[in-house]
Amino acid sequence: MDSLKIYHDEVGKTLTIWFDDPKKEFLVDEIEEDLSLIKDQEGNIIGIERLNYLGTELDASKVEFFDF
Repeated sequence: MDSLKIYHDEVGKTLTIWFDDPKKEFLVDEIEEDLSLIKDQEGNIIGIERLNYLGTELDASKVEFFDF
């Protein structure tokens, strides 16, 4: 993964987090109310989307990065 892409749509009240290129989106699988997994053509999870997200201030000091 090169970078994590986070989109917060305040008007649409959605939060979308991409682990891979959004252009690879092939299928959106709703796993519970207001939460979906975004998958590529091979079935790999490339993102998640949260509906009805009201949002909060993001404190970047609380974000952890791991190198596997």
